[in-house]
Amino acid sequence: MDVEVELIESKVVFSFLPRIDDGVYNEKIKINNTTMFVEFEDIDHSELCNIHPDHLALAIILVSNPFVGSILNIPFAVSEGFKNATKIITKYKINFPMENAAPYSPSGATRPGLSFSGGADSTAALLIMPESTLSVFMDRPLKEKASLYNKSAAYATIEHAKSQGHDVRIIRCDLEYLRTPIGFPSDLAPAIPLILMASVNNIDSIAYGTVLESAYRVGHESCRDYKTSGHYRVWGGLFSAANIPLYLPVSGISEVGTSSIVQSSSFKEFTRSCIRGIWPDSCENCWKCFRKNLVESRLIGQVIGDSEMSKWLAVREVRSKLRAWPISHENVLAWSLQGRNVTGNLQQMLLNRTEGSARNMNFLERWYIHCIELIPQQYQEFTQKSISKYLEPMMEDELEQISTHTMTDWLNSAAAKQSRHLFLDWLDQTTNNHV
Repeated sequence: MDVEVELIESKVVFSFLPRIDDGVYNEKIKINNTTMFVEFEDIDHSELCNIHPDHLALAIILVSNPFVGSILNIPFAVSEGFKNATKIITKYKINFPMENAAPYSPSGATRPGLSFSGGADSTAALLIMPESTLSVFMDRPLKEKASLYNKSAAYATIEHAKSQGHDVRIIRCDLEYLRTPIGFPSDLAPAIPLILMASVNNIDSIAYGTVLESAYRVGHESCRDYKTSGHYRVWGGLFSAANIPLYLPVSGISEVGTSSIVQSSSFKEFTRSCIRGIWPDSCENCWKCFRKNLVESRLIGQVIGDSEMSKWLAVREVRSKLRAWPISHENVLAWSLQGRNVTGNLQQMLLNRTEGSARNMNFLERWYIHCIELIPQQYQEFTQKSISKYLEPMMEDELEQISTHTMTDWLNSAAAKQSRHLFLDWLDQTTNNHV
């Protein structure tokens, strides 16, 4: 794959030129468009010319990685350190010009950057990061009938953040349309506008609202030590080589904890994780609404009985997600159902369907202190003190569960199989009523 980069007025435009073996990630995901832009209305053209080449190259790799067959040709020089770091990618070879550029070195006062979505997880990250943090929201241009995504909730959160003194920028970028179906080419791609702003704003690290469930895969069949995972070795290595290392402030905090942090802040009435409803309303018709509402109901002690639960179990997307084995974010769902505020036969039937029927999930109310190694050293002490204002650390026996726990024995148990069978039978029997 060949790449071209142009500065056209306030836009950085990337063109991807696929070769015969490029363009396909899997049967479902393929490259669709060959150009994308990032628009910086408030940055002078002369400053855009000074975007560091390592950051341009990192952005290119984040976008093109799923679609490169054997060779990625980047047409400009990068630093020797970044060039060497790309060798960890073995799926394809990256070619650069022979000469090397000077490495990125922020000068003067530095600060972290946060890839900000406006949801509960990234808002919690914002609340425990330094006040100097630059947060950047990637504003996706919407095409009619192309997506159910609605930005009104994110805009409301951003306006409140600005009113509280946070530096939040909105940057237009259409990278989601590079692929079909529409979506991010990689999970870290939403930070591309921020990455390209790093050299203009003396950014020294890039933060995400990556939570415990995503980093350590708590709630999946097997947990992992994220620091030693292939994902972190590749991407963490590339970000570090570009001298903007990853900063994952909520990686040791569950969705339970991020919701608790937001509920304890001035963002309580301004942050919503649903990306479909029109602000101030949620759509109340998606999996995320179901999961987040159950969490928040337990946090505030709101009672949910069979009547309320049956309405949620009538939602097509919820019914589909609950057929998975294990269920996505099963630990969060189980914690919510273990609360005394959720009562009735449906609650018990669904709880029996999860590992929560055999395991206490209250450790999700605390934070995993070893995540501090996923935070740049200069921000470790500050972040730890900030988290401690909201959450207690996990106990010793709970720490071991994060990177070593597996659900396999429970999933293969007779009790789990029987509970799953009963629940799926109930779903099948009620399907006709909800079509």
